[in-house]
Formats: sequence, structure tokens, C-alpha cells
Amino acid sequence: MNKSTMHVIWKLVVVSLVVGLALDFFDISPADLIHDIPETMGRIYNAGVSVLEWGGKYVLLGAIIVVPLWIIMNLTAIKDKFKRKN
Repeated sequence: MNKSTMHVIWKLVVVSLVVGLALDFFDISPADLIHDIPETMGRIYNAGVSVLEWGGKYVLLGAIIVVPLWIIMNLTAIKDKFKRKN
């Protein structure tokens, strides 16, 4: 095996160890994961949706201020470029 392959295998072993320790911390066994795949996928989906709902509200709230300021700053920069060309 070349160095690149060994490097990938080593990374997979380390990440697998970390994930295994995390799952053991939460008292989740491999049999539980395999047996409850649909439920697990549903929980992952629900967690992702709730993160998007939570974060989306704050992104929109910040965008109300940030986007108009960005537009104003860029319009003044474009205006300055046209002034320099003349």
C-alpha cells in the first residue's frame, strides 16, 4: 500500500474511534442503530430542520440590516470607480 492509502486508513480509524466513543457516551449500541435506522434517520432530519428554523430566523433578522448596508457601500465604491475613470 502507498502512503496515501495508509493515511486515509489511519484517518478512518481515528474518526471511527472518536465516533464510537461518542456513541458509547450516549449509550448507543451498533445493534440499536441498525435496528432503528428509519427512526434514527427521522431524528436526524428533524434535528436538521429545527436547526434551520432556529438559525434562519436570525439570518433573516441580520440580513435586514446587513444587505442594505452592503448595497450602499458597493454603490459608493462603483460611483468612485466611475469618477476616477473620467
